[in-house]
Order: sequence, then structure tokens, then C-alpha cells
Amino acid sequence: MAKIGFDNRIMFTYEAKSYSGVNQIAALVRKDVNLVTGFTAKEYIRGEKCKNLVIYGTVDKSDYLEELEKRGVVDLKEVRGKWEVYSFQVVDHPMDGVEHALIIAGSDKRGTIYGLFHLSELLGVSPFVNWNHAYPRKRKNVFLTDEVNVVTKEPSVKYRGFFINDEWPAFGNWATEHFGDVNAKCYERIFELLLRLKGNYLWPAMWRSNFSMDGPGLESARLANELGVVMSTSHHEPCMRTGEEYSLLRGKDSIYGDDWSFISNREGITRFWRDGLVRNRDFENVITLGMRGERDSKILGQDATLADNIDLLRDVLKTQNQLIKEIIDEDVQKVPRQFVLFSEVEEFFYGDDKTKGLLGDPELEGVTLMLSDNNVGYTRTLPSKEMRNHKGGFGMYYHMDMHGGPFSYKWIGATYLPRVWEQMTQAYDFGVKEIWVVNVGDIGTQEFGLSYFLDLAYDIEKWGGKDASITQKYVSEWVERSFGAMMPQSLRNKAQKIIWDYTGLLEKRRHEIMHGNVYHPLHYGEAQDILDISEGILKEAAAIKKRISDEDMSAFISLLYYPACGTANLMKMWILAGRNELFARQNRIEANQIAVLVDACVKEDDALITEYETVDDGYYKGFGRSEHIGFINWNEEDDRFPMRYLIYGANSPRMMVSRKDDEHYMTGTEWCDRPQTWKDMLRADVDSIEFDLINGSEHPYRFKITADNDWMKFSKVEGEVKARERITLSVDKSLLKEKVTGHFDIECVGFGTAHTTVEVMPPQVVPGHYMESDGFVCIEAEHFSSKKDTSKGSFEILSPYGRSGSAIKVFPSTADFLTEKKRPSVEYKFWVEDEGDYELTFDLAPTTPTTFKTEQYLGYSVNEEEICIVNSVHRTDIPYFLSPQWAQEAKDNVKKVSEKVHLKAGKNTLQFYGMSPGIVLERVLFVRDGVTIPSSYLGPKESYLGD
Repeated sequence: MAKIGFDNRIMFTYEAKSYSGVNQIAALVRKDVNLVTGFTAKEYIRGEKCKNLVIYGTVDKSDYLEELEKRGVVDLKEVRGKWEVYSFQVVDHPMDGVEHALIIAGSDKRGTIYGLFHLSELLGVSPFVNWNHAYPRKRKNVFLTDEVNVVTKEPSVKYRGFFINDEWPAFGNWATEHFGDVNAKCYERIFELLLRLKGNYLWPAMWRSNFSMDGPGLESARLANELGVVMSTSHHEPCMRTGEEYSLLRGKDSIYGDDWSFISNREGITRFWRDGLVRNRDFENVITLGMRGERDSKILGQDATLADNIDLLRDVLKTQNQLIKEIIDEDVQKVPRQFVLFSEVEEFFYGDDKTKGLLGDPELEGVTLMLSDNNVGYTRTLPSKEMRNHKGGFGMYYHMDMHGGPFSYKWIGATYLPRVWEQMTQAYDFGVKEIWVVNVGDIGTQEFGLSYFLDLAYDIEKWGGKDASITQKYVSEWVERSFGAMMPQSLRNKAQKIIWDYTGLLEKRRHEIMHGNVYHPLHYGEAQDILDISEGILKEAAAIKKRISDEDMSAFISLLYYPACGTANLMKMWILAGRNELFARQNRIEANQIAVLVDACVKEDDALITEYETVDDGYYKGFGRSEHIGFINWNEEDDRFPMRYLIYGANSPRMMVSRKDDEHYMTGTEWCDRPQTWKDMLRADVDSIEFDLINGSEHPYRFKITADNDWMKFSKVEGEVKARERITLSVDKSLLKEKVTGHFDIECVGFGTAHTTVEVMPPQVVPGHYMESDGFVCIEAEHFSSKKDTSKGSFEILSPYGRSGSAIKVFPSTADFLTEKKRPSVEYKFWVEDEGDYELTFDLAPTTPTTFKTEQYLGYSVNEEEICIVNSVHRTDIPYFLSPQWAQEAKDNVKKVSEKVHLKAGKNTLQFYGMSPGIVLERVLFVRDGVTIPSSYLGPKESYLGD
């Protein structure tokens, strides 16, 4: 077995003829080796004796590799001519005087760089070693054997990268604080991060920055080219010109004119584009084509017709392609170009029944068509079968940060991996394989989601597929490589749970649009569930923090503690604010105590940000200051902190009695009180009820509970209530033979008595059926009783996924069964008490139609009757994107489709059929006509399944 040791005898080759960027990366890897071993790798001088040698180079650009290939030490056939491939081989005696060697041979510049960074990974160095100061564990006797030998395959996606956007105030202040500007020194750090994450492509910051001017000059662009980073520009910045450049250079006396209009200033705009292409032509770029308005707006006014916009873009594309032919290459098909179908441009691409769009236009031949998501991580249109052979391929512009509609989210990374997995894997299946770029805003706190996005793009066979649990494996590996040096396995397990918990909270609701009235403070216990998760995160993260060394604190806080605790504290704040408001309306004295807790959360929010910005001698200063509380518009304008309500208690003791998940209460007063009947225990799986004795006064009161039977048991039958006392009523149903009704009284000693009736039913269930209770049946989609597959597709369970934690979806994801006779289906069995009409609601992931048509169908039938085919798009007269439905679904992260159905008393079945691609079912709910279920955000808990 060949092996190489990394000790004081380790050396690295150096070839002046190699790419200078490759040598720069090799220098970084030598530093990585030093961090792990404590030894500094020396530079090898040809001919000297060497115990352990790292030989690196690019095929056909390395004398060492040429010599080794001639001698038969390495076979480079599998590498030569490939895109970003490397051979990684541990061998013995490769050359005279060299005992052990690691040979890294890249097919091209980036292939070699990825091979070098693969060495760092194998040594336990995190990609965040310099970005987040995630330092590796010091080790002795470090060696690699030929068991690690590998020849990699080409990446799944050709261009993989991110977009630094919405960068002020956070990223911009950070860059200014540490580098003086968003300049070449700043980008050197960013390029390193990108390459360590196996990315190769970048849209640079552009709010107030000019990549090819602020280096200073072209220094940033030159550095990118040197290191192998492919540069491009965003969707509204054609011909390698950033959005702000025209603002700086325009004017009445400017050679570029003073109007961003291709109609009134054609000559000036054309010259502006020409000069951008000339300036950056010596670098590796993907050139953006097209034209939008300044600062991410429409190019023509509201009065312009669809045809006007399309004609203008045709003219623009023709002009830009001609410039590229003149300046870059006469064969324009050899020049990487992209046309981004963002926002209104999508409509111009597809056109309508009366106006032919740009689809199929000869000026777009060979151009990568960049599709987009819906601004919150669900892809919009995807290539149809007819489009998939388009020369130039397809790309995807994805968002993990957004400054725009339906709401902005820029503070803490809110990425839930299963959503990225499901949507981007589907996009790949539809043929989106040329470019993946993700908007990560400030980068800070986006490291987790960005890592997965780029790893998925690099190797979709490993991290894609149709099993959502692959994301759990990914989180485990990500925690290992990010925190392996600072935490034992027991803490890493807790760190994984924290990540799932806080990103799961954000899958339900993003920071900026969380409010006190999102989750009902009491109904179904949903607010308490969120509060429990939030407080669990805060507790566990604090416990881990106590065991983190000062050296590791920077990485711990930036990669886990701050994103998790910032999220948990914000959710806790709003849950408490909602509870405070409700309790104040009901004059519960506890409202005053909760108001204090809300205030503490507001202060903790600032404390967490301050800690993040001051750790590691202020390394993250500038990050964290994006507004994130109480948005009432699409952005932070007029945002609002939670209100705190304080009450004056009643003059005398005031008892209030309420079930813990019900806002209605009894007071036990003589004239106005309304006795209640509790039917919770008619449900087969309920044998206890928790209720609260509440005080509406600052004066404590004594209580006493008495019942008219001996089968009711109370956790407490007397005592004193200052603010609130929780009591549990339990019943041993095994002692009952039939439905019974009992009564109990709660006396507020000296002030009144509340009377309560309780109905209890012994367990009566139908095996294998979900049982109606309180007029509804709720079933999680994954809990189907059976399924039918076809030769063309089948339903698969996605877990984890979505708001409720699981879902089902048809695979392959490209399959369309709308016109098929045989369709995959699942069946649900349930039981209802009475025959009659019910409202059936499907909770779906808020995916969008995969075509530009406003159509996305699902199919169902009840009791195997005729299949009903329903369009999940509410309005077909307007584009789905930017519609009211899109906006609401994006905020709530759910698509609801409701239908009226007729059920028979007793056993029923629901069949759900695969129809349009992209439909993801999370749960189904039947509600009997005339029944109004309690208001809530997440809906009822799942009904009882008879066993």
C-alpha cells in the first residue's frame, strides 16, 4: 500500500510555467498543511532526495506530469481534455530520490485547484478556514494511503456560483471595515471561498460597487481570471458592465449620453457596451445579454405593449451579438453568453397567443437561457421537451436572499435544505445543467445553504436523487467538516438538531414577515410548539457554547450560534408578543409578565448581533445589521417592533378557566358566565385534558375542584392562583363501556363557581382509518394506506420536507400525466360520523407551474368515483408570477386548494393522482359543512389512526 506522510519532511513542487493562480492556491494548501501538522512544507528542488512530495500540475502545462506520464507512473487519459477533472494519486517511488508522492493532475486550471483543495479536505481543513476562521484539529502522524486515489468525473453543472447582492448595509460595511472597499483584496477572500466550495462562477456585488473599476481598476477582474473564477454580471447588467457604471459615466457631455434608453440613446448605449466588452475581453467571462431598466426595473414604461418590449429586445440582442463578434470572437457560438429570464423578461421570452416571444429567436442560439425561481426558492418555468435541445443550454438564478417582492429577506440565512434539494434536483431533471447561480446577499450566515447548493451542483448524483433524507446525511457531513475540530460527536449531534430546528422554523415562516398574529397563541398548541422549539435551540446552543474554546468561537458563532439563536429569539419574541396581546385583551394579569419577556427578547436581538460583530476582534463587523423585524411592506420601510400591552388587574380576585389550546374562557360569575362542554375525550386517542386557572387580578384567589363522579382524576383539586395554574384532567377509558357525561365545578372560593360538562367515549375505532373528531379529519400526505405505481412514475415520500415535515411527490419529476390513462396514485382511508357535504382542502408546497401557462393540475376522487381534475392556479387570466396567489403562498409557504365533496357515513376513501409536474402534497383536511374549526396558521394536528 502506497502512502505519503505529512511531517517535517513534506515538500511541494513548484513550476513557474504552471498557472500562477494554481501556484497561489498551492501556497494556501501549504498553509493548510501547517495548520494541521505544525510543519511548513518546503519547496522541492528537482533532483534532491525527498521523503514525501506533493506533485501538482495541469495536464500539458507541467514538466513533472509529462515526465511521470512517459514513465507510466500516471495515466492521464481520463483527465486530458475534460472539464474541471483531477487525478489524485498516492504512489511510491515516482521519481529518482522520491520515496512517496501525492500526484495531483488537473485537466485544466480549476481541475488542478480542486485537486489541491481536495488534499486540504482530506486533512480535515474546512472550506471556511479563512472565511469563518474554522480552524482544523492539530494532528500528529498524518498520512494518506492509496485508498484515497481517485479520478473525478466532470461536475454535474458546468458553471456553479453565487451572486453578492443586496449587500448594503451588511456586506458593504464589512468590506469597507476590513479591506477599505469592495476591492481586489476583498474579492481574494471571496474567490478562495468560492473555489474551496467547488464553485467557479460569480456575479459580483453591484448595489454601489463596480467590479471592474474598484479593484482599483481591473485588479479584481485580473485576480479572478488568474484564479480561474469565471466572471459574469447579473440579469440587468449586459456586456460586462455593472449597473452603477452608467450612473457614474453618464452626462450631457458623456460619450455614453445621459439616457439609459436604446431608443433615444442608441449610439451612446452601444458604445457603453462596446467599451465594456473591450475592457474585459481578455478574461474568462459569461457575457450577459439583453437589457432591463436601471436598478432592476422594466426597460419600457407601463404603456408599452408586449410587442414593443419584444421588438426592443430583439434589436438589443442583435446589436450585442454583433459587438461580441467584432470584439471577442467572429464565431459568436464559441463565446459563453447568458440571457436571464428574470421578472418581466420571462413574459417577453414566451410571448402570448397574439405576439411571438423570443423563444426560438436566432439571436439566442448558443446562449444559455437563465431561468429563475419565484424569489423565494421555488423554480418558475422549466424547459419543455421541445426546448431541451436548445444550443447553449439552460441555467437557474436561485434566491437565498431577496430585496424585492413579495417580501425582502436579507438578515440571516433562511435556507431549508429539502426545498433546495427538491427544486434544484427537479430543475436538473428538466435539463437545467449549464449554469446555477444563487443570490446569497451578504454571504454572511448563508454559508450553510450555499455549501449545499454548490455541492449539489458539483455532484448531483451524490446529493440529489429522490430521497429527501439525503439532506440529513449532508447536514451530518457539513457539521463534521465545519465543527469536527471543536466538538466531540455528542455535541455535533446536538448541532445537527439545532440546524434542523432553526431552519425548520424558517421553512414555516421567514424572519422578516413573522408577527404576533401569524401563529394563533393557543389554538392547536401551534404557538407553544414554536416556542418550545425556539427555547430548546437557545438552551442547547448556550450549552454547547460553554464548551467552545476561544480559538473556535469565531466559527461557532458565525456558522451556528448566531443564525440559530438569532432565529430562535426572534420567533420567541413574536410568539410571546402574540400571547401578550391576546392575554391583555382578556385581562389576564399574566400579560404583564409576558410583556417583560418580549422586551427581553428585543434586547437579546441586539445583543446577539453585537456579539456576532465583536467576536474575533470584530472580524464580522458590518454583518448582521439588515433590518429584520416586523415588515408590513415588501421591505423594511415602516417596519415595526412588537407592541407590548400592559393591563390593570380587576379590583377583586377574578378566576378565568380555559382549556390550554382554547381562547374561550369561563369566569364562574353569576350573570354573564357561560358553562362549557368539553368533547376532547370523544377522540379515541385523548384521555386527558389540560386546562388553565387564570387570574385577571393582582389579587390571588383560592380554588377548589369537585366532580359528580369518581372516574375524573385531577392533577390538583385545590390551591392558590397568582397568575396561572395548569391542571390536568385524566380519565381511564378502559373502565368505561359506553359514552358517559360528567360534570365538575371549579370554585373561586368566595367569588363564584364555573360549571363544566365533559363527554367521554371509550375508544371506538375502525382499524386502518383516520377518525373524524370535532367535525374534521386531517391526514399527513405521507400516511397513505396504499399506492399504485405505473411504468411511467410513482409517488415517493419526501421526509424531511415542508411545513409539516413530510410530503409526497411523483417521480420522475418531469412526468406529466394530465393526458395519460394510467396515473400513479395514493389512497387514504378515513371514517366520518355523518353523511353529508365536506370541504376537502389539499395543502401543497407552493410550487409554480413548470410551463408559462397558468396551469398546474392535481387529480382526486372520493370513494373511487370519477376523477376530478383541478387547476391549482386560481386565476388563469394573469401570469402566476407576481399574482396575489403567488404573493400569499410565498409568505405562508403553502398552496391551498379546496373542493366540495360528499361523504358517506362510516368508511370513505380518497384517491390522489399524479397530474402536472411539480405538485407536492403535504396534507389533506376534510371539514364537515357547518363546522368552523379554530383559526390557525398550520391547521389541526393529524387525526387519530385506528389500530
